[in-house]
Amino acid sequence: MSTAHHGPNLPTSQADGQAKVRATFRKHERLCGRLRIEEVVKTGRTVHVPPFKLVGKVMELPTTAAAQVAFAIPKRNLRNAVDRNRMRRLMREAYRMNKHTYHEHLQAKGKQCAWLFVYQARTVIDLAMTQDKITRALHRWLKEHG
Repeated sequence: MSTAHHGPNLPTSQADGQAKVRATFRKHERLCGRLRIEEVVKTGRTVHVPPFKLVGKVMELPTTAAAQVAFAIPKRNLRNAVDRNRMRRLMREAYRMNKHTYHEHLQAKGKQCAWLFVYQARTVIDLAMTQDKITRALHRWLKEHG
């Protein structure tokens, strides 16, 4: 009988001696609360990388994470709930796989950011394109505003 340990986001050892951090997207990394999201939308800075709009703001967050993120897909753009849910899953996955670079950048500067990704297309795109566009948007936002 094996006992698996599901502890905190700790580095795992590799054969070459370098530590590899697990790519996770935990609850404390999610941007929640109407007031905080409204503040990001009203006073945040925007970057457009079609089909995404990234609104972000450097601000103090009630967490140890370098950034908190929310994803929005307007019902006006994707009518079917199945499509909205799929796109939201793809966006979360794309962010989760690529967030470590941006978190390291923010931690080096001692900053915290709140980001809101808004999907603006009328069709669902695949994971590869989603990853490409989300990483471009984050890179551009940090270059211009971070």
